[in-house]
Parts: sequence; C-alpha cells; structure tokens
Amino acid sequence: MKVSLVSYSFKKGGAALAAAKFKTLLGNNVDTFCQLDAGRIQFLKRLVSFALTKFQFDGNPVKHSLNLFSYQPIFKFIQSSKESVIHFHWFNNDTLSIFNLHKIPSGVIITLHDEWLYCGAEHYYNIQEQHLDFIDGYVFFRKGVWGLHWNYILWKIKHYKLSHRDDLIYTVPSKWMLARAKKSLILKQADVRLLPNPIDVSLFQPSHLADVIRFRKSHHLKRDDIVFCFGAIGGKKNLLKGSNLLNEAIARLSLKLEKNIIERIKFVNFGGPKLGESNNFGFTTISLGHIAEPAKLANLYSSVDCLVVPSLVESFGQVAAEALSCETPVICFECSGLKDIVENEKTGLTVEPFSSRQLAEKMKKFILMSEERRKELGANGRRHVIRQFSYPVIREQYLKIIADAYELKKKHKK
Repeated sequence: MKVSLVSYSFKKGGAALAAAKFKTLLGNNVDTFCQLDAGRIQFLKRLVSFALTKFQFDGNPVKHSLNLFSYQPIFKFIQSSKESVIHFHWFNNDTLSIFNLHKIPSGVIITLHDEWLYCGAEHYYNIQEQHLDFIDGYVFFRKGVWGLHWNYILWKIKHYKLSHRDDLIYTVPSKWMLARAKKSLILKQADVRLLPNPIDVSLFQPSHLADVIRFRKSHHLKRDDIVFCFGAIGGKKNLLKGSNLLNEAIARLSLKLEKNIIERIKFVNFGGPKLGESNNFGFTTISLGHIAEPAKLANLYSSVDCLVVPSLVESFGQVAAEALSCETPVICFECSGLKDIVENEKTGLTVEPFSSRQLAEKMKKFILMSEERRKELGANGRRHVIRQFSYPVIREQYLKIIADAYELKKKHKK
C-alpha cells in the first residue's frame, strides 16, 4: 500500500524533521509533497498572510498562521494520490488554505505537530490562560485581544469545515495533546490517536569513550567538569523554549554553590548563533551554533552530563528523547509532551512549572548527585525511549493507522 506524505517541508523545523522520520519508517513505498520548489508568487502570498497576522495582538508570543492561500500544486498531488493513503503533516505557511480544508479527501491521516488545527491562529494556546477557548468556543469580543480577532475568525472556519467530519484520522505525538485535542470543539467527535515521533535509537546512542574525550578536549572541558546542555531551534529567540527561565535559574544557581564547584560547572548550548566561549554568572558557557548533522548532535548529547529543557510547552519533546536515547539524563518542567518522556527520579528530574527557583534546585541536586546515580538515570532513559519511541515500536503503530485509514477511504468511496 502506497503512502503519500504532505508537509510544508521535510528539512526546515522540528515538524519537518519529524515528518521526514515517518518517511524513513515507510522505506521506498512513499511519495512526498512539499513547498521546496515554490516560487516568488507563493512567497509573496506567504508574506501577505504573515503581515495580516500583525493586525491582531493577543499577548501570546507564539507563531500565528492564517493560511489564507494554498500552494496550488497540492491539489494536483492529491488528485494523483487517489490510490494512496495520504498523510498530512504540518501544512501551514500557506501549504493548504483554511478555505480548502473541506477538500481534504476521506481516509486522510492528519498529524498535529502543534495545536493550530483545533485552536485559532495561534500554534499553541496561551499557557497563561486558565479559560480554554478551544474547548468552550472562541468569542469575537475577548478580553486581552486587540485589533482584528483572527483567532476567532480562523477557529470559526475550522469548526465549520472539520467538526462534522468522521472520515479522517488525526494523530498527535503526546498524551498531553491527545487529551486537549479530544476535548476541543473541533475534534471532540473525531478519531484522534496517539502516535509519538519516532527516535532512531541506533543513531542516537551513547558515543564511544574516545569520541567523548575528543569532544570535551576540543572544547576545553575537563573529565570531572559537570556539563549542562541546552538546545533549541532558533536559540533564545523562541520564547517558548524557556531560555529566560534557564538564565534566571543559572543566576540563582551561582548563589548556591562554592567558587571551587562553580569552576567545574560548564554550560553548552546549540541551535542559536555560534558565539564560542563566554561567561554567564561565573559559569563558562559555550555556544556551538546550529548543528545540522544528527551524528554530531548524538555525540554532543553523549559528551555532556545533563540536558536541560526549560520549555514552556512541547508537543512531544524531541530533544529530550534524543538525549535520553544517548543515556544523558534530562531536567525539565513537568508539562506538556515532556511528561511522556522524562520521568522524575527515573530518567531525569522534573520541575514544577515554571519555577526558576526549583529549576536551580534540581540543577544543584544533579551536581551533587553521584556519578553512579547519573549513569543510572541515563540508562533508564535509553531503555524508556527504546520501549516507547524506537523505530520498530512506532512503525507498528503507524502501519496500523495506515491500514485503518485505507479501510476508511474504501468505506467512504462506496
């Protein structure tokens, strides 16, 4: 059975890389569609959509998308994939218009890489809001929203186009998103299933000792240094990645430790600009910049002692899962998709959201932890990832969903 994958990209961004991994699971029996060859006109359409989002201010610092336009070749691809099971991944950036959602054929799988599909224009609902509009319904006049209320307009269109449909299968990468999607007014009657992102545990595995020594030596990291790592696409620009909270925690940590211990604590970050070595609250900090090669990323995870993920929200928690697969423990806030990956005192340490004070305490706890205990957390982490997110495990789940989608497609053809 052939599968056709649709995504804005298979290379740029976390959702794109996740979509590419599902392509890998299927081997050669797959077609793909993306905006890789989109020209200037499509770029201008995207620019218009982006500019119009600026007419709304809702206090939510996440990406907002209107998807007013479709990338026209998508309809030809859908038509040519009539005999295939079509799997939509991230189709924002005007890959498929909000006005064309009804053109999605029966039996299609739609993977949600964020909350956009069941929310308004925002890709994640505001984490500071107690009242959940995607569950109770968006209203036009909303306290805290100024300008043109795109969240309400887009939610109404999506509700009209999708809430009645029983011929699609939706997947989400975490139990947190599964619960929220099933409660949402748009998807509460839909078939929504859990399908975590696959982790290549043969690639993301502990590096050989010689490679670890080489990495640490090249960055002037001693064997007895305790090295914390932080990574995010876009670096500190993405507010949801929590770099400001991490910075507050580092400041607090510097006040809790003796000078001789501070000298042994190092911080390494990746995903942002390559700045080399600097000093942050007395701690040596090394900024490695963007790391494109997964093998180099795996060696980085293996060469540090702990990954810190201070994210405010994660649909899954790819970086945390990859680090655990390399037997590197993780410290994170106990929130969103990270709860599926990091188990407190078992695969790492979790922190009450979103306390920089407690984050500093957990980092200090890790520093004072024995080397044997750290290794135990890391080994537990790899076992957990293999059991829950490895390619064979996710492939089996994915093939079952594909088979169900095919049957759904046949049913609605009759």
